[in-house]
Amino acid sequence: MCGGAGDSLLDDVRAADVDVYLTADLRHHPASEFVEAGGPALLDAAHWATEHPWLADAAAALTDALDVTTRVSTAVTDAWRLHGANNEGVK
Repeated sequence: MCGGAGDSLLDDVRAADVDVYLTADLRHHPASEFVEAGGPALLDAAHWATEHPWLADAAAALTDALDVTTRVSTAVTDAWRLHGANNEGVK
């Protein structure tokens, strides 16, 4: 798993001999060539969704290491959102 854009790591993924690679922002040609060459399955999730889960841990590590105040934004900046009849903001 790689938070954020991870197609620069496709060679490392192949060498790791894994079944599935979860990352974001895969570019079409590198991803399709990777799969055609026998690489493992690719799961391309939204960029924000793959990075946000570890931000609280990163903020805590920075606070501890540098004695600074950190704040993690709660704004969802994901461009890809699922909207349905019961979702907030849908009319």
